[in-house]
Amino acid sequence: MTSTSTLPLFRSLLRNAKQLNDYNFRVYAIRRVKTGFRANQNLQGNEADSAFRKGTEQLEVLKRQVTMGNMYPSARSVME
Repeated sequence: MTSTSTLPLFRSLLRNAKQLNDYNFRVYAIRRVKTGFRANQNLQGNEADSAFRKGTEQLEVLKRQVTMGNMYPSARSVME
């Protein structure tokens, strides 16, 4: 995969992760996105395509989590 297709995915994942209401979920999602991209930065060919597809699936999951979190907000954490 080229950086022109992975960079927008990375930014979208981070943007959606930052929209999570719960502090613990938000920090976990941001950390997971960053470590996932670091672990897969040197992939080539079919492995890179597979990782990209998995990333887009995770983006859809994250979008659903953000939507559900906005529908049922929780109390603010002491950490916030």
